[in-house]
Amino acid sequence: MDTVTIDDITSRIRCFAEAVKETRTHAAERSAFGKYRAGVPYFALYPLRSLMSSGESAARLSPEHHAEFGRISRELAALEQGGGRAYREELFRDLSTYVEAYRTLICYHELGLRPLDGIAHDPLREEIAVLLAELAGEFPLDDIRALVASLDETFCILRELGGAGTPRTDPAGGAAGNAPHRHWECPGRSPRPQERTDPL
Repeated sequence: MDTVTIDDITSRIRCFAEAVKETRTHAAERSAFGKYRAGVPYFALYPLRSLMSSGESAARLSPEHHAEFGRISRELAALEQGGGRAYREELFRDLSTYVEAYRTLICYHELGLRPLDGIAHDPLREEIAVLLAELAGEFPLDDIRALVASLDETFCILRELGGAGTPRTDPAGGAAGNAPHRHWECPGRSPRPQERTDPL
């Protein structure tokens, strides 16, 4: 298992700050697959929050880390408040777009147009998991969850038939070889991203 260093978390906090800033500054330029995307702050927040609350990492974090994380979280809360319902609906539309793109990737593979390892390396499925957690309780997600579960099973079957390796993502976000299944790939998944039940 990879060791998460304080430098890793510092770097991710910087990325979180930049994600919130760019999402706010370039609101008019946002699109689901554009340079600026509505969900980017959450794609930075969820793995960062998980790292900060895990074992040794939590014990070694400084008050400065917590203060900076709190400051950026308040900026995200202000972004959410300023965007209102329209911003949440934008996230939901993007989620729907990402799920359709996930289905398209699998169809492309079945047509021989996309290698399976390309799908495994694509961050799209993790981003879907983050938005499902973030939007839980705000939108009707049962049908989307059912479709995603079906696509996950298809991906799992194709991977087993094809013997494709599954990349492990290191703390800096890069591919680091092969590893056991991630939570979305096969039965016996680890827990999905925790849904937000409290303010940032």
